[in-house]
Formats: sequence, C-alpha cells, structure tokens
Amino acid sequence: MISIIIPCYNAEAYLEECFKSIKAQTYKELEVIFIDDGSSDSSWALLEGIRQDNPEMAITLYHNKQNQGVSVARNIGIRAASGDYLTFVDADDHLAPQFLERLLQGKKRGDMAVVGIGGAGFGKGSAPFQGLITKERFVYEFWLTKHLFGSCNNKIYSRKLILRHDIFFDPSLKIMEDMFFNMLYCQYIDTIYVSEQKLYYYRRNETSVMHQKFSENNMTVIKTFHKLLALPFTKEEQKIIELHQVNSLLWLLRLLYKADDKEATKQYEEVILQELANANTSLFFKSGWQKGFSRYVTFLLYQLHPKCYKKVITTYYKFKKRR
Repeated sequence: MISIIIPCYNAEAYLEECFKSIKAQTYKELEVIFIDDGSSDSSWALLEGIRQDNPEMAITLYHNKQNQGVSVARNIGIRAASGDYLTFVDADDHLAPQFLERLLQGKKRGDMAVVGIGGAGFGKGSAPFQGLITKERFVYEFWLTKHLFGSCNNKIYSRKLILRHDIFFDPSLKIMEDMFFNMLYCQYIDTIYVSEQKLYYYRRNETSVMHQKFSENNMTVIKTFHKLLALPFTKEEQKIIELHQVNSLLWLLRLLYKADDKEATKQYEEVILQELANANTSLFFKSGWQKGFSRYVTFLLYQLHPKCYKKVITTYYKFKKRR
C-alpha cells in the first residue's frame, strides 16, 4: 500500500482538483492523509466533505489549529502513515492517473523511484532521461541536472527506511527542506530509477515562501547549506554543494535588494555578505557558469564591486516595477 501525504494551507481553490486526480489513480491500494495546517479559509470543511463523500477510500484528516509549516505537516503524515511506501503531494498540485503505478514500477528497479514534473508553472527541465542512477552519481544528478529534482513530491519512499533511520523534515528550514530530506534519505540507498514521464503537475503558487516578500524564512537557506555541508559527502560531492551554496547566497542577496526594504537590508545584509565571504567563491568563479550565463555574470559583477552589484539589482527591479 502507498500512503499519500498532503499538507494543506488555505488550499480551498485547489483541493477538489487535487483529490480528483488522486481518486483517478490506476493503482488503488492507497491511503490518503490530509493535514490541514491551520488554514483560515474553508479548506477544513472541504476536507471533511471529501472524506464523507468517499467512504470507500481510506482517508485520514489531521487539523493543526495554527499554521506550523509544511515540514511539521509532512512529519505528522509520516508518523500517521501505514503504507509500505510514502509519497508527498502539495494540495495545489495534481497527478496524472498513472503517477502511483509508474512510481511503484520504478521502485521494483531501484531503491527510490522518480517521475518527471510538468505543469504551466514549472520551468524547463534537463533533456529527457530514463534509467538507473547509482549512488556515486546521486549528488551530481540532484544538483546539476533536473532528472531528479530536489522536490519530495515526484518520488516514492520506503516508510520502514524512514522510520529506521529517523529521517524527518526539519521544521526550522523553510527553503530547500525537501532537498535536505532527500540528501538524508539518499545516505541509505544505492540506486534511483528515473522515468522521463511527466506525471506530477506543479502549480506556481505566489503565496509560497519562495515567492513572498523578504522575511526571516528566506534566511533559513543559510542554515540549510550549513546542515548539507555537514553530511558525509565525498570531496567532489562537497564541491557541488559549495557551488550551489554560493548560488543560493547570491539569490538571497538579490531577493533582499529586490524587496527594497531598508529595515530588512539593515537586519540581514551584513549576515549574507559574511556568509558569502566564508563561502567557496573561488570555486564558483571557476565553475559557476554551470548555473547559467545570467547568474554567472551577476556573480562576476558582485566580485568586481559589491556596491555596484547592489545598485544594478535595485535599479533593475525599480525599473521593472514601473513598466
């Protein structure tokens, strides 16, 4: 049996579509666990209606009185699950009918199975790929291609392995918490089977942490990389993480300047700049082109003159707002 874990926060506009895609799965041995994470809309009432209208399905509901974040919600689902396998779905996304069946087929060929992610809100992926990835390629494939994705939503996990090794989401991480979860999980497996079929449909949500105004939540990306770099990677794998650490710090700085908030800049700018000073910028100078031309050029501008970088970024976003 597969347990589908679905955190919900103010998802009333999407819950019906999400549930219909779950009900339409060709693989039927499943349980559905909804965790309403302190929604202020009618999500909870909708969930109660879904359970009442579908007595033939194993549907469990949990309700947090206050919003505690997606990691807390997912952890509740993990502890409540009874399936041999787990998968995660966001309440504003939906699935192709073959999603679970294809994941289970892939699981028979590898220790983890992955399907592609599509949807109007999703960016370009890498060239199509299907096959088995071995442990020595995990970090490269997770971070330097889009065959695996950092998301936990297009994958199937062993519940026993998660419980045996106490692998849970870290509630203190608000950004890239799913990538950290995957890196923990992958310490204990040897192969990943990848299907190129796009069976998970992502919806860009402007209310997510990644798309909100600058806040303390954004700063947790610093902690995420500190925790990632403490994992037992090889030297080559460590370099890949360090490359992305610099990239993420530049993203964080760009987000701060884009917000054009004097108080936020006063509070966080020096912390980010200090993290960049301690990061492996020389590695990014050599290999940062792998993250794309525009990101590499902005990095060079930052290296040349940080104040000039700040001026260019703030001017660009001010001009963009006026258009």
